[in-house]
Amino acid sequence: FAPSPQSSSRTTSLNAVGRREAFSLLGGAAFMAAMNVPQVNALDMDAFANAQLAADAEKKVEKLNPDEALCKYGQGGTTARTEACKRVKAAGGQLPGKSAPVKSLGGAYAM
Repeated sequence: FAPSPQSSSRTTSLNAVGRREAFSLLGGAAFMAAMNVPQVNALDMDAFANAQLAADAEKKVEKLNPDEALCKYGQGGTTARTEACKRVKAAGGQLPGKSAPVKSLGGAYAM
């Protein structure tokens, strides 16, 4: 016994209405769940920014005179930096040294 074309189209239209209603209910439920979020979970941006500013203010900032700054951060190979480093050394200050050597990971990482 084969279904008639009329009964199959009627079944399809009933299923389509049922699916539409189901999606409508699911969509409405999802919307209501999203709207039911309490405001307490929001991030207090002012408090966060103030905490970050306070943490930055506590950091020790190294005070350098212009010669020390030029010697430490100036472009290498220039006469201005060389002269500044000579003046810092003559005044008894420390010259910027080499950083600690970086160890190679070796093994499979070196390939």
